[in-house]
Amino acid sequence: MRKLVMTTWLVLFCLVAADFGRAEKPEAFPAGSVKFVKHRVGDYRGEPCGVGDFTGDGKLDIVAGPYLYVAPDWKARKIRTIQGDVDEAGKGYRYDFMNLPLDVDGDGRLDIVSCSWHEKRSTWFRNTGEAAGEWPEAVVEVNGNFECGELWDVDGDGKALEILPDVQRTVWYELGKLPDGKRGLVVHVVSEKPLDFGGGVGDLSGDGRPDIVRPNAWYEAPEDPRAGEWKEHPLAVGSMEEGKAEHTPQILVYDVNADGKNDIVTSSAHRYGIFWYEQMRKGPEISFVRHVIDDSWSQAHSLTLADLDRDGDLDLVAGKRFMAHNGNDPGAFEPPCVYWYELARGPKPVWTRHVISQGEGIGSGMNVPVVDLDGDGDLDVVVTGKFGGPVWFENKAK
Repeated sequence: MRKLVMTTWLVLFCLVAADFGRAEKPEAFPAGSVKFVKHRVGDYRGEPCGVGDFTGDGKLDIVAGPYLYVAPDWKARKIRTIQGDVDEAGKGYRYDFMNLPLDVDGDGRLDIVSCSWHEKRSTWFRNTGEAAGEWPEAVVEVNGNFECGELWDVDGDGKALEILPDVQRTVWYELGKLPDGKRGLVVHVVSEKPLDFGGGVGDLSGDGRPDIVRPNAWYEAPEDPRAGEWKEHPLAVGSMEEGKAEHTPQILVYDVNADGKNDIVTSSAHRYGIFWYEQMRKGPEISFVRHVIDDSWSQAHSLTLADLDRDGDLDLVAGKRFMAHNGNDPGAFEPPCVYWYELARGPKPVWTRHVISQGEGIGSGMNVPVVDLDGDGDLDVVVTGKFGGPVWFENKAK
């Protein structure tokens, strides 16, 4: 059990808080020393990926679509069959939009939680260990189009073990016992109101409880997140047009300007614009003022906050989704890219863009795991997409 907890912590390091202050704080890397070396792990044309110790050997593996790429040599092992097809131009879709590592059945092995836009369902695949054959699949729910999702700390226990799937209604999943007595994912409904795709979790109200954030609204957490009523508040994020909400990828909650109030970081999933939204208070009323981080490239459909340079604040990693709508999005045929934005936190925060990949035909699909993949003490970046992946960018700062 201790080994499982540590593995989960490693996988979710960048999503929880990247709080280096709990132990002895490592030295910040010298300015300009964060550089990345590309390693191509595979060439599968799918859009989500995940990282975790699936084999129990203490090393982090990569899962992407039907394959588990086992560390340290990344030998591909087929564990699933995925429907759909993507051609060499990146057109088409695989029916697999989320690859989250989570021990659903409690047997000590990380399973995979997935979802499908086309099949309108979320599922999980049980890790059978060294046994031959594909991993068995179980349905979590069938309820409209699913587009990715993330592991978050929804119940406020300090562990990002809950899932907020990207669907039109607002729901979250947690590990628990199902009506048949088996362990699985329990579905909690926050609101049936249809909203734009995209979401995140973080304390916006300042009461210490994680709230749920959607492009068109944020839901203030009750004292009991499982039984209480989530209070809806207005919101409009994800668009270059002021006051308009659009489809977003991950919505990240972080105090960007260090004023003691959490702000919002997100982007337009299919158009131009990466933004941070400054939280403003007028009495009990909370509102947000939009600031543009970058509007020079489109389809930033995957975002992660992580302290890449170890200076104590969180930087932003973002990647361009390749052929998200088969070439029908603004800027769809502009080159794929992956960048990190170094944050200088303060009253007037500055985001400085650095290249992870540019001009190599590499972008990022549904998510960007940022983890210490090789165990050398710095954070690496893993991406995949319909360009063919996964690709590991090794951080050489250390």
